[in-house]
Amino acid sequence: MKNDVRAILIPKLISTAHKLRLGQEADGSRDFGACIDLLTGILPELQDTKAVMALFQTMLAAQERHDWLALADCLEYELPLLLQQPTTGQA
Repeated sequence: MKNDVRAILIPKLISTAHKLRLGQEADGSRDFGACIDLLTGILPELQDTKAVMALFQTMLAAQERHDWLALADCLEYELPLLLQQPTTGQA
């Protein structure tokens, strides 16, 4: 994954999580969509795409249930950890 995309995506994930925790669901959902767009662009470069896709399903299910705290936890803690793993093609 390119460092510039990671430098943009991870802070955006955390910012989105904070909005959801503060009850700003509309802004958080809009930002979540932007995060998904960034993530899908780099998905082929990720080391563990299966784990990312499984987490993706968990996040979408949380959004459907309006479980904003569970979604925020995934966005702030779990997904950034997966994104910080070495990408394919890196040592």
